[in-house]
Amino acid sequence: MAIHPGDRPERRTERRAPRSTRPAAARITVGSILEERYRVLGIIGQGGMGTVYEAEHLNIGRRVALKILKPEHAQKGEAVARLRHEARVVSQIGHPNICEIFDIGQFEDGSPYLVMERLRGETLAQRIERGPLLRLDEIADIMVQVLAALEAAHRKNVIHRDMKPDNIFLAQRQIGIVAKILDFGISKANGPDELPHHLTRTGMVMGTPYYMAPEQAMGERMLDGRVDVWGVAVAIYEALTGQRPFVARNYNALLVQILTVTPRPILELRPDLPPAFGEVMRRALEKRRDGRFSTAKELSEALSAFRPPRTTPPRRATQRMLPRVAMFGAEDSSSFTSSEDEPTQEIEAKARKTFVNEEMPVPPVAPAPVPTDDETPTFEENDPTVVDTPSFSDSDFPSERRRR
Repeated sequence: MAIHPGDRPERRTERRAPRSTRPAAARITVGSILEERYRVLGIIGQGGMGTVYEAEHLNIGRRVALKILKPEHAQKGEAVARLRHEARVVSQIGHPNICEIFDIGQFEDGSPYLVMERLRGETLAQRIERGPLLRLDEIADIMVQVLAALEAAHRKNVIHRDMKPDNIFLAQRQIGIVAKILDFGISKANGPDELPHHLTRTGMVMGTPYYMAPEQAMGERMLDGRVDVWGVAVAIYEALTGQRPFVARNYNALLVQILTVTPRPILELRPDLPPAFGEVMRRALEKRRDGRFSTAKELSEALSAFRPPRTTPPRRATQRMLPRVAMFGAEDSSSFTSSEDEPTQEIEAKARKTFVNEEMPVPPVAPAPVPTDDETPTFEENDPTVVDTPSFSDSDFPSERRRR
């Protein structure tokens, strides 16, 4: 067909769906699939900086937790840097009492999200809130686990800086309560392993006011692991009494208390506690760093005396393992079948006699099986309070929790 001058050929245009201008984090709903791997199942919890979703890995069926920055923070460089910092720090430490981070992903708009283990249970803050007051052996067992994780972090020159009940998760497992530290987002790396992009500014106070050590509340730069020791001690005090050792209606008044006021001795609030424990708490809350427990390990050793005694493995686990023992040397494995009334010592004696007769070494009775990863991971997020001293108002200081 001839085209005359001035004529324009007709162009066929394709209409494209308008690209959404909403941040990727704002478009997540139940049923959303991220990177063709994770199906969102629901919301676990929300904090000031982000939302934590439960999700399922489509290929292996594992349940995980996705920590995703809220839309208003997803494009902020500092918030994104903290999320990446948390992933890197947790991976470097690698301790069973720290909430594990499996992966870090990224949306099409560049905002990141973390893939974390899905924990089931409650935070220590929730446990304190619902009551009753914790027993000494309960909190000692929890905090010995927490301090083991902190000791590992401190060996890597990492300080958590926000140790509080909200950041201690009590995961329910077959072997009992497993404590997990949450949220290394404002942790600080010291020494040669310090991250190249420091996330704090000179004079900025990082942490949650009620749980800040004196040197931390004053905004000192040269902090060490004794900051975390203090935070753990405040959490112990609160768990056992239902009250925090320092309470005020604004930051300046709270700072004065932390720096100058001696907290009420814990034995006055809990006279049932042993005197030796009162001395442990006095030292843990010593305002002078040099007078405090110098390491997380030192406080852990002091608390170990108050932990519950170690019990023998559950009988059902012992019974399940006995046929495997009998296979090595007994002609009649039925002789190793345990009844509910037969003590474990008699079972061991039978096994020992058989192996001695066969001139074979005696294997120890197997302990209770350790849960697999299938039993892992509820995660509740409470973002840390990041404060600059002048920014506090009365609303930042809710009324103190009362002893039940």
